[in-house]
Amino acid sequence: MRQFYRVILPTGRFFDKFCLSDDATMRYILTFVENYDFMNFRKYLTPVLHILAWIVVYFLPDLLFEVPSGPIFMVKRNLHFILVFFFFYLNYFVLVPRFLLHKKQVLFALTIILALVFSYYTNDIIMHRVHDKYADNTMVMAKKPISAKMLERMERRKEHRRHAENAGTVVIVLMGFFISTIARETREWYQQEKERKEMEKQQLMSELSFLKSQVNPHFLFNSLNGIYALAIKKSDKTPEAVLQLSDLMRHMLYESDREEVELDKEVEYLKNYIQLQKLRMPPEAQVSFEVEGDISRKMIAPMLFIPFIENAFKHGVDADGATIGIKIQVKGNILTFDMMNRISKAKSKDSSSGIGLANVRKRLDLLYGDKYHLDYKESNGNFVVHLQLNLQA
Repeated sequence: MRQFYRVILPTGRFFDKFCLSDDATMRYILTFVENYDFMNFRKYLTPVLHILAWIVVYFLPDLLFEVPSGPIFMVKRNLHFILVFFFFYLNYFVLVPRFLLHKKQVLFALTIILALVFSYYTNDIIMHRVHDKYADNTMVMAKKPISAKMLERMERRKEHRRHAENAGTVVIVLMGFFISTIARETREWYQQEKERKEMEKQQLMSELSFLKSQVNPHFLFNSLNGIYALAIKKSDKTPEAVLQLSDLMRHMLYESDREEVELDKEVEYLKNYIQLQKLRMPPEAQVSFEVEGDISRKMIAPMLFIPFIENAFKHGVDADGATIGIKIQVKGNILTFDMMNRISKAKSKDSSSGIGLANVRKRLDLLYGDKYHLDYKESNGNFVVHLQLNLQA
């Protein structure tokens, strides 16, 4: 049997729908929840919490102890509530932002003192009249005459009670000021911390973009140099090299701008680059590239390995050939990159030689913090690189 439902859209309008089962109804509900603008709901969360807090404050005496009945207590309770409410938000929206946060502590303190004096005398005037009114009624109902001495004693007690009540009002208002100041200071700290983290994030992204912008031209210069060498020799491999370079540039344009890329795509990119470099090398050159472990479903920052491999082909190839060994190993979330190349006898004098390696360490510091270990050195005529990464960083 079909059932009739009225379903509300996120826009606030209704539409009527016939549903064949409760499962269909659940799908509509889930769709509504997914499309609901919860960011808009968060704007109303703070006011709702404030209203609930004030309701609790108003009825807190009833929850803590047995409150006296009668008009005197009700007037006192409402007066305290109004004073605390007024000065709470005056302090929250005006005094703290304009005085305390701008290092005007003297003005802030003087304003609070004036507010406390105002609370003292406001309570004194209002409650004095209330007490006189109901005290007169009590005296009218009294059957026994009151002596002058007893009347004087009653007046002193009345005066002491009056000052005690006024002082109690001052304490309550002062507590409101204290809580309001803490609340506003906490809000300002949270906002500043949020802005600080956002600025750090923007600065980090800017620095990373700058480092990657240096890596890309460095890569292009080295690749073009290799193709130029093939063109000088009028090699038949030149068209193939240009085609492979276009594939590599496509990867750089569409993948390297992302924060992370799939590891298997990055490995495929390295293979294409090595294949491009091998086109200009003599046949006796020995270049090996090994991959061990499961590289699927792993993410890594782009263009991390290419500066090392560029360095190997640039400084490890001479007329006698080359010996370059590259190995990537993945065990769980730990990736190890090892590379060794023979150092050419004729070292390049290119001033940009160190840009790539320096950038790699800076990028690793920014992206992985203490979740990596990098070591590279010259040993027995070879240049050795060892990099270990925690891919969960």
